[in-house]
Amino acid sequence: MSLVLTRIQNIRANSNLDKYEFRPSRYGALDAFLVQSNDPNGILTDELKAKARTSIGNTLETAVIDYDGGITIGNTRELTIADSENTSRMVTITFATYSFGFTIAPAMYMNNEIGIQRDFETKLMKYIYKLAQTLDEAALTKLAAAKTAVIKNPLLYDKTGNVINAKWTERENLLGDLNVIMGANDFYGQLHIVGDAGVESIVKKLAQKDLYNIENKRNEYSDKILHFTNHIAAATGKYAQGYAINAGSLGLLTRFERDCLLGTVSGDGHEWGIATLPLLNIPCGTYFYDSVGNYSAIAGAATADMTRTRKEHYGFAVDIAFLTAYNSVPSGKDALASPILAFNISNTDASYGLPVQVTAPIPTATA
Repeated sequence: MSLVLTRIQNIRANSNLDKYEFRPSRYGALDAFLVQSNDPNGILTDELKAKARTSIGNTLETAVIDYDGGITIGNTRELTIADSENTSRMVTITFATYSFGFTIAPAMYMNNEIGIQRDFETKLMKYIYKLAQTLDEAALTKLAAAKTAVIKNPLLYDKTGNVINAKWTERENLLGDLNVIMGANDFYGQLHIVGDAGVESIVKKLAQKDLYNIENKRNEYSDKILHFTNHIAAATGKYAQGYAINAGSLGLLTRFERDCLLGTVSGDGHEWGIATLPLLNIPCGTYFYDSVGNYSAIAGAATADMTRTRKEHYGFAVDIAFLTAYNSVPSGKDALASPILAFNISNTDASYGLPVQVTAPIPTATA
């Protein structure tokens, strides 16, 4: 009789080997919208936020007044004062629905190394990471659509395509010049920068030239709020890409289904509510119910006996609207400047240090 066969069975232990399977990214565009949504001088009012929250089933609108480009300043005192009426209109707020869900069968964890709480948290977070990426990409799309078509003074930079296109040799000057270029468009607020890894790289290089250096580049970036994202699509020939946004120009509204607002609990165990999503800090509608059924096929042999068991169903959904400051004439010959400026930096001839080239032979000593 030998104990070898039982002694050499698999030895199992908990670990963190899977720590990088699901991990957060950087969602700078989404962050910029969230931060500016709370700006007391921003485009969102408390009234608009409150009405958006409960607007499902209705059309949400807000009144705006168009820019009047036809006014003039006279040089005489008139007996009769002429009318100068404003043109108003209603802007419709457009929402998009974002939803996800998953299930938990409590009995399946009785013979599983993975516990129910770990499985729940992993399922929740993998969807939150995906939602964050989806929202960040939607925010970038909104920024691209609302970028200014007017760049009154691009300084020495190229502005082809309504974008400030900086050369590699101009990389250390661009961030500081963005204030001047935005100021020429009559935007003087603090700038939020939404940028990719290339923008972050440039900021880090500028930070090396800080106080107590022969050349101090701190003022190029220190007066700006930086938001980095990994979801700006890489463009051929570009080292860095991003947007400069005047403070208080962005907003994000959320909307919920009626039963979530009511906190409904049905007689058969269905529950609605609102919870704040971890990582994103965004409120989201929740929906829960449980069921009983044959769930033996969930995990193969590990759940083959679960022919009648309980399953928990978790659902999450929220309507979100990304808003930018209203512009009555965004394009054309009479276009008005937008508070969102797109920029990039070329990678042509990019190098942090050029090798020394010897162009002539070095003379040798003679006896």
